[in-house]
Amino acid sequence: MSRRHLGTHGRSTPLRRVWDAVVREFSPPPAPRPRPSTEQLAEGHLAVGTIDDAVEDGPSDVQGPDMLVISAETPEGGTLHRRAACPLSMPGSGRDLIGQAVTFRHTTLDPDFVDDVLVVRWPDKVRKALEPFRPTGPGAVRARIWHFLAQCGAVLTVGGILGTVVMLIGVIFTKGELFADLPAWFRPGVALAASAGAAVLGPAAFAVCSSRVRAALVHPSRSSGSR
Repeated sequence: MSRRHLGTHGRSTPLRRVWDAVVREFSPPPAPRPRPSTEQLAEGHLAVGTIDDAVEDGPSDVQGPDMLVISAETPEGGTLHRRAACPLSMPGSGRDLIGQAVTFRHTTLDPDFVDDVLVVRWPDKVRKALEPFRPTGPGAVRARIWHFLAQCGAVLTVGGILGTVVMLIGVIFTKGELFADLPAWFRPGVALAASAGAAVLGPAAFAVCSSRVRAALVHPSRSSGSR
């Protein structure tokens, strides 16, 4: 083969290098690998892993559940890296699950196919939290009522925190422009005070109602105890 031929095909020209750079710059990113279907995962391999980390969503209007980082050893000696949404919706709740064991199914042995996961067994703390509250026996009715009020306190807490953040942003950073399109009767100061009060009173109401739930289950009513 001649030297001229080698220079043409074995070494890129400046025009060729410019073209390759343009192609790399404007080429669309590769399509993400599709996640296996639930049916495929249900028939996949079974593995026992450990929750290594919990990543919270960035600040947003509605913060989603934590993302759990899971790893598991394979019989071949490799390590699978997977991720799954925490079933507990409260932000930050995934931190309490770090170090806990989970059982999941996967369809491949790809170590970095993070979406190839279907958790089939969560830690006991998660399963207890997800169980419906259905007490029985003396005091069950009172316990259900106090439990409902405790849940209202939790909702009040979350709403108060979100409302306080929004009101502070509108009052401090936008100088009230955020509320320009609201009715004339709306008072940002009053709304801010109400949101802050809800953020403070909500946890207190939740704690009191939760203690009453335990008291109702431990100490039956007088009428029940006298029988």
